[in-house]
Amino acid sequence: MARTTSVFTKVRFSSLLMGIGGVLAGTACAALSGNSEIIPASLCMLFVIFLQQAANFYYRYHDLSRNSGGHIDQRILTKSKKGSFNFLKEASIAMALIALMIGLTIASMGGWWTFIIGIFILLVAWLACGGSNPLLRTPFGVICSFIIFGPVCVISTCLLQVMHESTERITWSYLIPAVYMGVVMGLMSFNATLLYGYANFTTDLRNSKVTLVGAVGRRMGRIIFLINGFLYTAITIVMCLELHLDLNGVDMLPSVICLLIDIYIWWQMRTRPRYQHQQLIDLGNFNVFLMGLLSYIIFEITGTPDLSRMTFFGL
Repeated sequence: MARTTSVFTKVRFSSLLMGIGGVLAGTACAALSGNSEIIPASLCMLFVIFLQQAANFYYRYHDLSRNSGGHIDQRILTKSKKGSFNFLKEASIAMALIALMIGLTIASMGGWWTFIIGIFILLVAWLACGGSNPLLRTPFGVICSFIIFGPVCVISTCLLQVMHESTERITWSYLIPAVYMGVVMGLMSFNATLLYGYANFTTDLRNSKVTLVGAVGRRMGRIIFLINGFLYTAITIVMCLELHLDLNGVDMLPSVICLLIDIYIWWQMRTRPRYQHQQLIDLGNFNVFLMGLLSYIIFEITGTPDLSRMTFFGL
C-alpha cells in the first residue's frame, strides 16, 4: 500500500521564493534612486509570503473538496479526508487573515492606490485557485504568475518605497526600472510555473488538468521555456543600456547567471527521467529568487546613496 505523506511536504514551500524574489527586485529598483526602505520592503515580503501560503492551502482545499485528483496522485491525505479538509480550510483562513492585517498596514503607508492593488491581487488569486475552473488548471495559470509576481509585485513594491519619505513629486523616471524588472520577473515566474505543468504532465492529463504544457505538449513547453530565458535576458540588457548604468556590465550579471541556470533546467527537462522532474520545480523557483537577490545586492551597492532620513541601530 502506498504511503501517505504530510501535507506540508507537498505544499511546495519553495513557491514562496517567487514572491520573495519579486519583492527583492522591486526593492532593487527603489535602490537605484536611493529610496530603498527596510520597513515597507519587509511588510511587502511578509504580505506576499502569507497571502501566497493562503492561496497554496486554499488550492489544496479546493482540489480536495472537488475531488480533482491532486491529493490522490501526490498521496498527501492525512488519516482522514475530513481532517485534511478542515486543516486546509483553517490554514488558508489563518494565513489570509494575517495577510489582510499586513495589507492594511501597507495601505496606511501607501494610500488609496494600495487598496486597488490589493483588490486586484485578491481577484487574480481567486481566479487562479478557486471557482468552478481555477486558472491554475488551465493554460492561463502561467499568466496569473506573470502578472502577480512580475509587474504587480515589482512595481507596487518599488512605488511604496519611493513614496515612503519622498517630499518630491513622483515622476515616471522612478518607475522605469520597475517596469523593466516587472516584465523580467514575470517571465521568470512564468517559467517557474510552467515547470509545474511539465513535471506533472501525465498526472495532470489523467485528472483533466490542462496546463499550458498539457495544451501545447512537452516539446513545445521546453521551447517556450528557453525562449523566455533569452527574452528576459535581452530585456535586462536593454534596461541597463537605456538607464545608462555605468557598471561595466555588472548590472547584467544576475540575468546572465539566471539564464545559464534556465539553460541547465531546459537540458535536464530533455534528458532527466520523468520521475526526477519534480526536483526542477524547486530549482526554477529558486532561480526567480536568485534574480531578485542578486539585483538587489548590486543595485543597493552601486545605486544612488540612500536618501532616507530614518536610521536603524545608529546606522
